[in-house]
Amino acid sequence: MTRKHWLRTGKSLAQASRKSIFRIDSVRLERNEGEGAGQGEIRQNGGMKATSFFLWCILGTWATLATASWMTSGPDDRGQTLSQISQETGELAERVLKATVHFVDVSKRDESGALQRGSGSGFVLDAVRGWVITNHHVAGEPGAVARVRLQNGVTVDGTVIGADPRIDLAVVRIPEGIARHQLAWGDSDALRHGDWVMAVGNPLGLVGTTSLGVVNGLHRRLDLGPGSLSDFLQCDAFIDRGSSGGPLVNIHGEVVGLNTAIEGQAWQGKGWAVPSHLLRHSVNAILEHGKVQPGWLGLTPAAMDGSYAQQVKLPTPQGVRVKSIKEGSPAEDAGVQRGDVILEMDGVPIFTPTQLRARVGVQGPGASIRLVLWRGNQRVPVTLILGQR
Repeated sequence: MTRKHWLRTGKSLAQASRKSIFRIDSVRLERNEGEGAGQGEIRQNGGMKATSFFLWCILGTWATLATASWMTSGPDDRGQTLSQISQETGELAERVLKATVHFVDVSKRDESGALQRGSGSGFVLDAVRGWVITNHHVAGEPGAVARVRLQNGVTVDGTVIGADPRIDLAVVRIPEGIARHQLAWGDSDALRHGDWVMAVGNPLGLVGTTSLGVVNGLHRRLDLGPGSLSDFLQCDAFIDRGSSGGPLVNIHGEVVGLNTAIEGQAWQGKGWAVPSHLLRHSVNAILEHGKVQPGWLGLTPAAMDGSYAQQVKLPTPQGVRVKSIKEGSPAEDAGVQRGDVILEMDGVPIFTPTQLRARVGVQGPGASIRLVLWRGNQRVPVTLILGQR
C-alpha cells in the first residue's frame, strides 16, 4: 500500500485524501510504508507524466487555432494570422516574465520537525516600493525571511510584511528599487468561460515557464483549511509544483489570479487560482493597516434550488437564500429579511454561499456594500455598512 504526500513550503507534509487538493510546491515525496506506522523509504518522483500531458495540450491548442484560422481566413491571410497570434503571445510572455520572481530555498519544518526545502513563485506588484505577491504557504508568516530571485538573476532577501491565510496570500517586501518591472491588477470579475489566460512561474524547477490556457470554471469551491475563503478560478494552463504564487494573467498582461493549487499529486489538466477581486482587498488592507480584519454581514446564506425559486417566483434559480439574520447585525439594520434572495453584491451576480462569504470576508469593517435582493416578485436594492465581529 502506498500513501502520497506533498511538500508544501510554509506548511507541513499533508496526507492525501481520496480526492485531495494540493498546493503546488517544488518537491513531491512518496512514502512506501512498511509494517509499522512511520516506516518506509521516501523518494522524490519526477514529473514526466505531467510534462508529457502539458506538451500534448500545447499541440492541441495550436492545432485548434490553426484550424480556426484556416476556416475563417483567405489563403493569403492564414499565415499572417497565425504569425500575429504567435508574436503577440510571445510579447505577452516576455512582459510578464520580467516581473515574475522565484522564491528559492524556502525552508520549513514538517509535522515531525524535519527541515524540508522547496521553492515557489511570485510577482512584483510595485517595483519602486519593493512589494511582491505570493502564496502564504510559500513565504510563511509575517516576519519570515525568504530568498527572492528576480528574472535578471539578482537574488535578495525579502521579508513577509503581511498575510491572509484564508486566501493563501502573502505580501513580501524586497529592497526598494531592485526590481525594474511590475504587473498591474486585472478584473477577474470580467472573466468568462473560455477566456484566454497565461500562467507564469517555476513549475518542477523550470524557472520562467509560461503556459497558455483558457478559463474552465468560475466560483469553484476548494477546502484549503479551516477558515479558508473559497471562490476560485479554474483554468487549464499548466501549473505544477513550484508554480505556487505565480501570476495568472489575461491577454493584456494584467493579473487576474494567483496560481495556488492543483488536484491530485501531479498536474492533470486543471488548476486553481485565487481571483484578483479577493486579492486586491486583502493586499490593500495589509499595505494600509499591516493586517486583514474581516468584515461582518450578519446573515446565514443558503444555496438556492429550483423549488424555492418557484416558491418566490424568481425567473431563474440564481442567487443565495437568506436562511437567518443575526440580531443587531448590519444585515438586520439595513432591512434584509429572512427568505430574501441575494442576487448581486456590488454589481456582481452571486451564485453560491461560498462566493458571498468570500467577497464579504475580504472587505473590512466600515466597508459599504450594495446588495440586490429578490423580494415580493421584484428586485430590491440595499446598501449597508459591514460591521466587526
